[in-house]
Amino acid sequence: MRHFAFTLLLAALLTVPAHAQNAQTREGFWISFGLGYGSLGCDDCDDERTSGTNLYLRMGGTLSQRALIGGELNAWTKSEDGTTLTVSSIGPVFMFYPNPSGGLYLKGGLGLANISIDLGQFDIEENGASITLGLGYDARVGQRFALTPYFDIVASNYDGGSLNHVSFGLGFTWP
Repeated sequence: MRHFAFTLLLAALLTVPAHAQNAQTREGFWISFGLGYGSLGCDDCDDERTSGTNLYLRMGGTLSQRALIGGELNAWTKSEDGTTLTVSSIGPVFMFYPNPSGGLYLKGGLGLANISIDLGQFDIEENGASITLGLGYDARVGQRFALTPYFDIVASNYDGGSLNHVSFGLGFTWP
């Protein structure tokens, strides 16, 4: 009986009319950061991937209720046995909301990529180019705050090859 009551309550909450929820508003400056899980692969890895932590920081301005533009730092990192591998991308991003009153967005951007291996005594670092594609949903929990689940794919190319990381997690967005 408890499971039925919980299911009924959950269904009722999910069907609350949109006008009773916090409205999606996009105007002026915005900032978002997130943390999640990521999987790193490379062109010579025989489909082997390694897991690590993903994080992002992005901020920018509002072009319209459907479009945001900004800059983003997206990074994947893993530490093991005194060695830290970090793959990052920084550059401009464009976010498009298909429904101006909805929270779903599609994201794309180009940027500068960096791979860094910290071996304790010395570091190895290389720069390259990257492309970012992603999607997410700004779930408003207040007029000026949203919880933002996200899914990103970042592909980076270096002189020595290419890497990609796929990530998902939860972001925090203002406004």
